[in-house]
Amino acid sequence: MRDPHDIPGFLAPVRQALTTVILFGGAPRSFAILSGTLAMVVVFSGALFAGLLLGVVGHVVGVFLARHDPQAMDVLKRGMRIPPHLEI
Repeated sequence: MRDPHDIPGFLAPVRQALTTVILFGGAPRSFAILSGTLAMVVVFSGALFAGLLLGVVGHVVGVFLARHDPQAMDVLKRGMRIPPHLEI
């Protein structure tokens, strides 16, 4: 039997850059921006060391999640949007 990828007209080359998650310093881009923004808010409010600690811990958590599952942030966002119980 022929491989389904060999059917003429049904094969399209796709670059890997179009299918991979965009990482920012090893963490998912949206999470890194959110974590950095929250850390800077704390830093500019006057708590320098707490903000720096929050930024470092947030980025480490993002890198940890991205290493185990690069789409973990998308899954968490979708999970927060869907209600915990579905009525039928």
